[in-house]
Parts: sequence; structure tokens; C-alpha cells
Amino acid sequence: MGIVNSFVNQIGREMGRDAYKSVTSRNKTSSAESSILLLQDVKSFELLENDDATLREITNLVEKSENSDPEDFEWQELFREIDNKIDFCKENLNKEHLPKLEILDQLNADNFQKVKNEHIDYIERVIVVLENNVKHSEQKNIILAKLLSFIGLRPYYMDGKEVSALYNLVLLLIMGSIFYQGYITYSEPVLNAGDMPVTTQEQIAKVSRMGIGLMVGISLLYIFYLAFAFRKINKYQHPIQENKESITQFQKYLSELKK
Repeated sequence: MGIVNSFVNQIGREMGRDAYKSVTSRNKTSSAESSILLLQDVKSFELLENDDATLREITNLVEKSENSDPEDFEWQELFREIDNKIDFCKENLNKEHLPKLEILDQLNADNFQKVKNEHIDYIERVIVVLENNVKHSEQKNIILAKLLSFIGLRPYYMDGKEVSALYNLVLLLIMGSIFYQGYITYSEPVLNAGDMPVTTQEQIAKVSRMGIGLMVGISLLYIFYLAFAFRKINKYQHPIQENKESITQFQKYLSELKK
């Protein structure tokens, strides 16, 4: 069965494993473990005490492979290994079993094609999910998001989180109040000294410097706040590029599958 022997696409298997978790929320642990165990059984297959027992064992493996998970990126290797084991049996079992082995060979080819078609359908659905993710993400204007960061509305615009936006607005209001207090203390140190003495020029200058300190400190805090907001926006852009790259890889893989 040449199609199984030649059909092994390493790009798809390696890339698919990484992309799989990001495109499905279903728990596939038990299915993945089952596929791994079946592949191990096939690889460890060998001649048994007699030809009949060996034939029953290879038949059992072929039947199990029919229900291979099309979302498992090891399915190609599974069918290739089964194909190799069938060829091994053709060479080592009595010639009277050859007709049955030919039937198994064809059944394995049919199972391969069935799982391949299901796998193609799965990859097409993966691509649609990724394309929708990109489309949804690109609807957000990055420049507008950065401008809205200055007034604390980035969380609401980017993620739709009203509570986070309210928290940011309150934080900026507090920061603005502190900055204003620093400014009036610097501008009018005598009127805003509180309980501090302001009878000498040195004392007045000290109060004024306190106002400057408040303004500088809160300005640095505001800059840190903006840097954090911009960092969140930049991180938001990374998945878009990653999804685009995954789409490209999946499309290449899909074109190879359909050849």
C-alpha cells in the first residue's frame, strides 16, 4: 500500500501538536493515550506461536485503527506501521494466508483514507477558527487603544471589561488629584503648607520642593501605568501574528494532505 508508506508529513505533525490546544477546548487526553497505546502495540507486533494467532493479532490491530482519532497527528505513522506489519506477515506467514492478508491490506488502505478525510475536515475547521480569531482581533484599532490608555479605557475597548475600566478610571482620578495637590503646593507653598512652618524662605522652598516631588513621583507612576498598558496592547498583537503563521502552516499542510 504505497500511499501509506509515502504519506508522512512531519511539518503537519509537529505544528499540529502545538496548535491543537489553542483551537479546541475539549479534553482529548484519554483519546490521545489510546492512540499512543495502539501505536505502541503495532510497533511491538511480532510473530506469535502459530500463523493463525499472528493473523488474528494483525487483524485486531487493523480493526482498532479504523476508529483512530482524526485529531491525532500521529495517525499517519500508525497506518504506515500497520502497513509495514502486514507486509512483514506476507513475507513470513504461510502462503495460504496471503488472500486474507491482501484483504487486510485493502482494509487498512480504506481505513487510512477514511481517517485522512476526517483529518482534512478537522484541519479545515481549525483554519476557520484561526481565521475568525484573526478577524475578530484585527477589528481593534491599536492606535485608538493606546490613546484610550491615557484615560484608562483600554481594558473596556480591548477586552470589554467594564470593571477593569472602572478600576483604571478611579486609579487615574486618584493620580490626577495627587498631581494637582503637588502642583498647587509648588505654586502656592504658603497657602498649602498645612501644619508645616512657612516663616522663612528656606521653609517655603522646602514646601515647594515637596510639591515638585509629588508631581515627579506621580508622573513617574503614570508613565509606568502607560508602559504597562502599552505592553498589554503589544501582547495582544502577538497572538494575531502567531495565528496568521499557524494559518499559513496549516494551509500548506492541508495542500499536502489533498495531493
